[in-house]
Parts: sequence; structure tokens; C-alpha cells
Amino acid sequence: MVSYRPRDARRPASPRVAGEHAGRYRTARDEVARRRVEREREEFGDGLSLEHPVLDDVPLLGHLLASLNQIDRIIASAVDTIIQLQESGAVEATTGVWLEQWLAIVCRRTRTDRRMLLTTAEVCRRLPSLREGFSQGRISWCQARNLVCQVMKLPRVADDELDAGIAALIDRADGADPDTLGDLARWLVEDHAPDPGDDPDADVAEYLALQPRLDGTGGRFHGEVGAVRFAQLAEATDPGPADEPARKGFGATSDPDAARRIARSAGRRRLDRLFDLLDHATAADDGDRPGQAPVSLLLRADLDSLLDRHQTPAALLTKLTGGRMRLSSAAARRLIDERGADLRTVVLDDTGSVLGVGRRTNLPPGWLRDAILAIHDVCTEPGCLTAARACDTDHAQPWHPVRPGDVGGRTDIDNTAPLCRPANRTKEADGWTCTQTADGTRTWRHQRTNLSVKTISTTRPPGAAPARSGTDPPAAGTDPPGDPPGDPP
Repeated sequence: MVSYRPRDARRPASPRVAGEHAGRYRTARDEVARRRVEREREEFGDGLSLEHPVLDDVPLLGHLLASLNQIDRIIASAVDTIIQLQESGAVEATTGVWLEQWLAIVCRRTRTDRRMLLTTAEVCRRLPSLREGFSQGRISWCQARNLVCQVMKLPRVADDELDAGIAALIDRADGADPDTLGDLARWLVEDHAPDPGDDPDADVAEYLALQPRLDGTGGRFHGEVGAVRFAQLAEATDPGPADEPARKGFGATSDPDAARRIARSAGRRRLDRLFDLLDHATAADDGDRPGQAPVSLLLRADLDSLLDRHQTPAALLTKLTGGRMRLSSAAARRLIDERGADLRTVVLDDTGSVLGVGRRTNLPPGWLRDAILAIHDVCTEPGCLTAARACDTDHAQPWHPVRPGDVGGRTDIDNTAPLCRPANRTKEADGWTCTQTADGTRTWRHQRTNLSVKTISTTRPPGAAPARSGTDPPAAGTDPPGDPPGDPP
């Protein structure tokens, strides 16, 4: 047997010299570590007791771990408080403001945070074992979220069995890797999910969802259909044969680069086929089956962009969440050339001034509604992302006087804005009033609680110069890493 020794190890140093060197180095290193530990203890203290003596030598790590554990306990307490408030109904009854609005306005909780907290409270109310395990610190906030997301849509008729299963899972996963609990929960969910029966397609919840990007540069669509419709879609959008072979010969391994190119090319051809079908379906037909009404697009653009004076992006206004799709100025001009007959265009000048119709009617004419949409992308209720095109047109100062002696509001651009129907029907009854400025900014006030919050138009201010040079807006949002969905080679 041959062993390897480093060259320096073949001739041992003098024990006295080696000991002196090691002692000096160890002393200097220990002194630096001692000072660091003292500084960290002075700044962060000893933190919570985590029963790990080694953390005495790294107080900053102990402080981090204790803080994260404390966050879990605080959130568990918050969820428990939400449950109590929901059961009592005291928030809405006493203040006249929904609990979610308090979380948004006072606590600055985002929409995702609010929904997660409220959904967790709802599931914990259904499943006492989950509530108890979270409150006692047996599972973390991350583990609780994982469980909630998996079981929230299961039928309530199985809550008793599900609760017993959750209790058993928490016991079984105690002390294990934190991800184990979520992995085990998948089996529990599968056991309690509704039985699809003999015909799986019979219970398929068919849908098509459009998911716009946050930056408005496009988006994705996905859906779920049964076997028959899926086969119809596959045949109707068949991309045809591949442009190139993915393999170079019999039994050869596919070239990854070629396979990616083929998938992308097939995906583009399939998408082109789909939109060709849409264009033909909405075109007038000479036969017995007339086509549907042509799709009408609403474009908002600055006059200078259409005249090619600068490169401020335009926007296609939609009914999707976020309310708009972003276009480069060149793409906007090209769209006008190609689809002028099916395009409604709202042009903003360098002042953004738009006239109204005063008190003659409470229903805005088409051109005024288009002008309102040019200012607002989404609903003006605080926190609502309903697209402006899907909203009612609301008067900040009500057109019908609310109280005797009030003056009715005008149907003008500085008094009207989009508001989703639920908010439009209940805002006065819930105690909310608002004022509005010419640029679309609304200030909402709740008389009983004195809460106040603004909704500000997110469109580019009229006449504002573009902040960058170049011919086009930034590149569209990028997809997550990995190959795009497409057909296999």
C-alpha cells in the first residue's frame, strides 16, 4: 500500500519550533475571536435559549436563529388573533371597515400577505390540530403555509378526518427535515381529494387563464381541458413536421441544442396557427354562418409617439389584471397601420386636458369613457387590480346628491374614474367618500375611523419626457430558466 504525504510533512519540524509557532498563531486567532464575540454579545445579547452551547461563540448566529423563531411565534399569534376577530365580527361591526383594509392601510400588508394570513386563519379554524401545532411552535410559519396551500381546497366534509391526519403528520415529522412535513402532506391530500370516478373527463374543471406579466410586456396563458377538447386543440394547431432532425443518425442521442430549436420553432408555428384561427373566427363570413364581431382593441398613446418625435411607450388597454399591455412606439404605429379599422385610439397631448359633459347625463359617452381609461389602468378602490375596462364609471362627487342640500357631481374627467361594481355599490353604505383631482388622483376617507388613503394613476404623466434614449422600451419580461413549453422533437 502506497500512502501520500505532502512534501512539508516528510521532514517534521522541531517540536519546540512547531509548538512556538502554533501557540503564537492560536493566541492571536483566539484574541480576535474573543473580541468579536464580546462585540456581538454587547450588540445582540444572548438571544433566546436555543440549547446549543456552541452559539455562545457565535452570538450573531444565535441572534439570527432566535429572531426567526420569534417571527414564527409572532405570526402564529397574529393568525390566532385574526381567527378571534373573524369569529366575533367586531372589526366590521365597530369600525365599519373590513379587516383586510386595516391590514393594508395601517400595517402595509401587500395583497399576497393579506390573503395568506386570512386564508391561514380560515384553514386553522377548520383544522384545530394545525392551529394548535402552529401556536405551540411545533411547526414554523413556512411549514404552516405549505400545509395551508395544500389542504385549503379540500372538501369541508372531510375536515374531521383531515384534522386527525394533520395531527399525525405533525407528530411524525417532529424533528425531521422541515420539508418532510410538506412531502407527507401530499399523501394526505391525495387520500382526501374527491374521487374523479370512472370518467376522469367528466369532472375536469375546464378553463383558460391569461397571466399578464407585471411589466405589461405580454404574458402567458394556460388552461385545463378534457381529452376531446385537448385533441381538437392539438389537431387545429398542429405545427407540422420539424424544420430539422434532432438526431444525426439511427440510435444517436438527440442534440440538446437542436431539440431546443425544434421545440421553439414548433411552439411559434402552433401559436401562429391559433391566432390565424382567431382572426378567421372574428371575420365576416359569406356563408350561412356569419363570424363573430371583430375584436376591438383600445390603444392609448402620446401624440408625439405617434408622430415619431420620441419613444414613449404606448399601451393596449385590456380587461385583465393590471389593465394594460405595453407597446413600443414603433409597434403602436405598426398596429395602427395594420388594424386601424378594429382599433380605438385615445391620443394624449402634452397637457392631457380632456373636456366633459357637465351635468347633462350621468352616463359618460364613449369618447369620455375612453379618455377615463387613458388615465387609469385599474380600479380606483385601494388595493383593487380589476382592469379599468371591466369597471363601472364612478362619480367622486355623486351625480345623485346623497343628502339634501348636496350639489350633484358632474360627468367630467376630473370627477369620474373606474370603480369595480362591488365597491361602487357599497362605498357610501360602508362609510367611504372620495375627492378627485384632474390627473385622476383620488383621496378616500372613512368618516367613522378617519382612515385616509390615496389611489394614484399609474400611467405616465402627460408631457413627461422619456427617461431613456433608444428606439424601443426595455425587452419584454424574461421567462424562468429552462426550456419553454413546446412540442417534443
